[in-house]
Amino acid sequence: MYLFEFDATDPYATKIIAVVDQLKNDLESGKIKHDWHIKKLLKYFQKYDINLDPTDLYSMVKKAPLKRVIKNIQGDRVVFKGHESPGEIDKNKSDQTVKQMAKKALKK
Repeated sequence: MYLFEFDATDPYATKIIAVVDQLKNDLESGKIKHDWHIKKLLKYFQKYDINLDPTDLYSMVKKAPLKRVIKNIQGDRVVFKGHESPGEIDKNKSDQTVKQMAKKALKK
């Protein structure tokens, strides 16, 4: 979390930033598991008096600070960064390899 992320004019935004940081710490420390569904994430936010709906989450995942903790929401499953399934990691590596090969081919 960075100091510039705190918006003194909006205490709700500051609260969201603090809760996302807490979520990240809980994941890293092993207090919570990484296999979550949207409902569980919504309940986590509600525990800290932040009421969101699923559409809010879909848009928040694309922006900081939630973008640094959650990679994607697939269906109703939340995919945290660093906890992708092996198939997703392999796909990402193969996509990178194809991009690198295409760049090399264009240079020739």
